[in-house]
Amino acid sequence: MSSCKRAPARAQIQGVIDRLVELGFTVHRSTGVVHTVLGGVGPVDNIDLADFEVMDGVKECHRIMSPYKLASRQFRPGGTVIRVGDVDIGGPKVVVMAGPCSVENAAQIEAAAAAVAQYGARILRGAHTNRAVRHTAFRASARKA
Repeated sequence: MSSCKRAPARAQIQGVIDRLVELGFTVHRSTGVVHTVLGGVGPVDNIDLADFEVMDGVKECHRIMSPYKLASRQFRPGGTVIRVGDVDIGGPKVVVMAGPCSVENAAQIEAAAAAVAQYGARILRGAHTNRAVRHTAFRASARKA
């Protein structure tokens, strides 16, 4: 990841992007009021950060080895909030999502909705099938019934 100096020239930013792409990185650019941050996602072997730190317009470079780099506080210090209906996910409150692993009929999902709401969940989740169960098992049980 590279952080560019305050108000670097477009050519300087493009030079860093071009070098990252040349080395096989995918570049994620975040342009702020004061700085531009370039997140390079890709190979980490034999990359010397000093090669980037000496480039025109570069303020500093950091190697981030943690998973979910693009969602990390280092990449996005302000955090990310996703709005689903009237619920903010990622804000200051904990949001509980609950529901069945697989939904077999309307009555089941309605009962699940009532139960999860009763216990404080704000979002109902469910899948049409359970990956652990073969989809043909549902067809077979329907035929037997």
